[in-house]
Amino acid sequence: MLMGEYFRIGAGIEDYIMHKILYYIVALTFLPSSVMAGNLSENMEKRVLTELANRSGIPVSDLQLMLDDCELNKRNMNLCAFQRAIQAELLLGDAIKMTGAKTDSDYAAWKKQLQARCHADADKETGSGAILPKIISECKELAMLAERYTILGAESFPPPPQPPHKWD
Repeated sequence: MLMGEYFRIGAGIEDYIMHKILYYIVALTFLPSSVMAGNLSENMEKRVLTELANRSGIPVSDLQLMLDDCELNKRNMNLCAFQRAIQAELLLGDAIKMTGAKTDSDYAAWKKQLQARCHADADKETGSGAILPKIISECKELAMLAERYTILGAESFPPPPQPPHKWD
């Protein structure tokens, strides 16, 4: 199933599992190796934390403690997913500014449509459960990373690591 198809159809648990698999494939394949290694530029880390603090209303110092242990509780899991979605949004915004691929109004409309689509899909999966924000954030993150990849093109990303050849 293609990523776009997941967002257009009513998703069942099998589709959710496929979504999670695609999420990790996209993350491992399309993110630059420095991002995967956790070596975001200091500027990007500050931008993400500042934006997360602004949107959540939680002070940066408290956020840093919560983000250190994403598996501690549902709140931390939701915040970590929200942090990754904000990071993907900032990276996509930077790509759009760099290439001029979308106008501000087109981008705002796309984000509004994405929010509605992700919320509807997550609501189908979880009802109004405690992990609803996490599912919404992961949906948005995946869509934004895919859109960034589309805008920048494959040549902008390092090739995925290859296993050693048997004669190496």
